[in-house]
Parts: sequence; structure tokens; C-alpha cells
Amino acid sequence: MLSATPLKLTSFALAALVLVGACTTGADDPAATPPVIGDPNPDGKPPGESCATGDDCRTGVCTGGTCQTATNTDGVRNGDETDVDCGGSGGPPCDAGKSCLADGDCAGGVCVDFTCGGATGAGCGGAGALPRCADGEPCAAGADCASGVCVGGACRPPGPSDGVKNGGETDVDCGGAHPDPCADGKGCLTGDDCESRVCAGATKTCSAPTYDDKVKNGAETDVDCGGPGAPKKCAAGLTCVDHGDCASDGCGYDKKCAMGASCTQLEGGQTCGPNEGLAKQADCCSRAKVGAYEIDKYLVTAGRMRAFLTRHDGKVRDWAATLPANTWNQAWTASLPNSVDGAPGDGNNANTQLGPYYGKRSCETGYHTGHTFWTPPEYGDTKDFPRNVLDTKALNCVPWWLLAALCVFDGGHLLTEAELRAAYTNGGTTAYPWGARGTYTTGAQNAYAVGYYSYATPNPPPNAAFDVNGYKDVAFYVAPPGRRPAGNNATGHADLVGNLLEWVGDSERQFVWNGSFERHSREADTIQAPIDEDPYMARDPRPGRDNRPWTWPDVVAGAPDSGNVNGYYAIGGRCGY
Repeated sequence: MLSATPLKLTSFALAALVLVGACTTGADDPAATPPVIGDPNPDGKPPGESCATGDDCRTGVCTGGTCQTATNTDGVRNGDETDVDCGGSGGPPCDAGKSCLADGDCAGGVCVDFTCGGATGAGCGGAGALPRCADGEPCAAGADCASGVCVGGACRPPGPSDGVKNGGETDVDCGGAHPDPCADGKGCLTGDDCESRVCAGATKTCSAPTYDDKVKNGAETDVDCGGPGAPKKCAAGLTCVDHGDCASDGCGYDKKCAMGASCTQLEGGQTCGPNEGLAKQADCCSRAKVGAYEIDKYLVTAGRMRAFLTRHDGKVRDWAATLPANTWNQAWTASLPNSVDGAPGDGNNANTQLGPYYGKRSCETGYHTGHTFWTPPEYGDTKDFPRNVLDTKALNCVPWWLLAALCVFDGGHLLTEAELRAAYTNGGTTAYPWGARGTYTTGAQNAYAVGYYSYATPNPPPNAAFDVNGYKDVAFYVAPPGRRPAGNNATGHADLVGNLLEWVGDSERQFVWNGSFERHSREADTIQAPIDEDPYMARDPRPGRDNRPWTWPDVVAGAPDSGNVNGYYAIGGRCGY
């Protein structure tokens, strides 16, 4: 074989020009590397000189102690061969898989990515109008194959990383039937083809996420909301990661935005409504409008108070001290606790303020007394029910200021007398929340309200304290909000009569006689009357009281009672917004 490098380059150039139109010559793969042409040892000895090994010779061939001229049978790639003993200007053509520079170097007549391909199958592939070859048939290039993939001279099935748009993909190795979605700028048919889940309509191109593309993508926690830097918070029921993702500032135990910041735990946060048990049902922070007012549908639960305290690690006083004057009266701040735990009897901790005693009537453990906020035994308390059961119940024995603070935390205020009156009378149109009197009676148990000890907590423990007068732990008779749906008003507000009397925010320690779990239902009969004629709504008609608001402890024995200033086992409340 002659070593004629100039002729070799000319041959390659001519072959390339002729075959460009068929797309079979050249580097389809930009990473493909052409073979190095020439003798292996350019600085070695020329043919005829003495040698010890092939490394001494320019051609790489040493026979009988003499350097030899390159041939097509010497087992070395030399001269202008493109592979060992084949290709080049004078060598035999190379088999499939061997290195090449031009189609003429190959037995199959096709050089692709500097590698010889095989001949195409009969009646398929190649140039012209022939159909593409099926998997397994001979090929010279990917263009010969229906799959677009030619490896080792044969068509191959589509693969997830074959560098070809095939197999139902919308772009190269992505989208469509491919397991991986496409990056921005790649082709698509639907949003599911894209990492961003956005496929631009006219161009059918994957587009970068935005906060108005109606798709959950990027750092969003739900569709176009939540996540770091999001301009929009997520509504109730949408997915969240932390509280800041939610419009309510409350991301629940189930990673769904709650309707209020205090309704993030299951028990007492998502367990309101007519069904018993600890399964999720209505959001206890649900609200509805009555005329111009937006009001909690349900009484505040013990679980809502627990979530509020947990969120602030009990430091409610420190939190309240940062509130603006139009939200909170700083004169009330000193009355708030600043820890959950602490010395029993010390009003600086929440367990004391919500547990037995602490200046609250009937909240200690004993006959027909007790509170619904679970506290540890060391606070002088032994409850008949576990915390998860008590947390579902309406919150009683709560100081006025602490309940008012919870309502501010939820973005509202302690319900006012006017708001409660509007809900009770359906905006002044009915005598009772459910309408007319009907079969309702204030002197006995009924289907409309939790009263006269009519509610019984399911599955009380076998060792519950009980005597001939009933359960000693009065929490047995306090219901989770919403268990008497027959008594709801037209907008779905529950327990407007019965279960618990309610604190109202018109003045400190003011409350409303709207019925409770014991025998207060008779007082609720005249709530629908105007304030100046209403003896039991929120005004005190007794001689010498000047129709002033009912406040606790004024009602106790008709005069202030310094020993019971902070609450009562039959008073709770709800929030307005």
C-alpha cells in the first residue's frame, strides 16, 4: 500500500461532497472523533533499516531485523488506512464497525460518525422514498430506521437515552411516552410533557413557570400560590408546606391550609359538625356571613386554643405586646399567660389559666365541675378523658382576655353582642336560629340544642368518676361544636343556643345568656327582643343594675365575687371578622 496522504484527503473530500445530500457522511454525533491517518511512528526508521521491534520503524512493522514497507496484511494500521489493514486509497474496504473517513472506506458504502455501517435491508432505508427499516434489519445510519436508531449496523428499538426523538417522545429523550418531562424550550404536546407543566399553545414549547400559569410548578405548594417568594398565599384546602404558604397563616397537620391559624391540628381543628369520633369533618374555623357580619360557625374548641399556644410556645403575652393598637388593647396584655407550663396556681402559665381554679367558678375537678382544656395531673387535675377527646370539645373555663387574644391570632376579634344577636335571629328575621319555636322547649332536652345535660360523650372510660347525680367530670356533657345541626341557623352557625354561654367583646368579661349544657336554656328565650327590652341577652335588668351588660363575676350572687373573676364552666365563645 502506498502512503499518499494528499490523495487520501482528496478522496475524503470528494466523497463527502457527493454524499452530503443523503445525510450518510460526516459526524451526526458532534462528539465523534475521526481516525488518525498515517504511519504509527512518524519519527521511526524508514523501510530497509535495521530494527529490534516494530516500535523502531516508521510503519510499525519489523521483520527479520529490518523495517518493512506498509501493506494491507501486516496487522498494523499504517499508511493511509482508516483501520487495521482496510480503508484508505488502496486498501480493501472496512467491515461494519471499523473506522472510516468516507463512504468509500466501508464495505457497506456508508460512513457515519467516522464508523462504517452495514448495508440497509432489502426494500427499506437509504435515500429515496423507501420506508424506514424495522428493528433488527440492517442499516447504515439512524435515518434508515423507523426508530431512528442504528447501532452496529442494525436498527434498534427506541431507548430512553438514545439521543433521538422517537418512541412517542415530544423531544429528544423527553416528554410524551418518555418517563422524563422536557426542560424549558423543548417540544411538547401537553403540560404533562414539561418539567414546568406548561406547554405554550402556539409554539408547543415547554415554558418556564409563572405565578399565573394555572399550574402547580416551580416552588409553588399549590396552583399559583404558596412557596418562597410567592405573591399569593394559598386558600383553605390547598396544599402547603408551612404556615406562611396559607392565606390563613395556618398549615394543617395534613399539609392543607386550614380556614384559620388555630385550626391546624386534627382534634378541635377539623372535627366540628354532626359526626362523632376523631375523624376529619368540618373545619372548626369555618365562617359564614350573617348580613354585614362574618362570624365563626362554631364555638372555639379546646384544640384551637392548644394550637394557638403551641404556635407561640405559650408566650402569648410577648406576642400580644407586638400587636398594633387598632388590633389589641395593650391594657389587656398583662392578663395573658407567657408559657404553657409553670408553677401550678401561677397565672403566668396557660395550664393554670385554663385548668382547675385560677378564679373560675366550677372549673375545678369535682361534682358537676370541670374544664375541657386538658392539663397535666400536677396542676391539681385528674380528667376522665384523654387530651385528644377533650380537644374536640367547645372550650370552657377560659379567661376573657385569652379567648380575645386567640380571635386576634385568627385575624378577627371576640364576637360582639350585635354580631351574636344577628346570627341568633338570622339578621332579625326569626325568633330562634332554626326559625320559629316549633317543638322547642326550654324546660327539657330537645333536638335543637345541647342543654339540660343532654349530650353524652361516647365511650367514657370505665373508671370515670360517677355518682347518683351523674358524671363528676362535667366535660362529659360539653359537646364538640356542631353536634346539633337541627339547631343551626340559616347560614350554618351552630350552638347559638345551648352548649356554652358566650363571652362577647363589647367590654371585658361581658357574656351573653344564650343557653348552655346545663339549665340556662330558658334565658335564651328572649334573645330576639331589642337590647333595651331583653332581660337575658347581655344586659342585667335587676334593680340597681341600670340595664348594664352582664359581666362575670357580677352574675354570681348578684354582686362582684373576687374569688371567681376569670371564667365559668358554662362560658366559651367564638370569633367575628
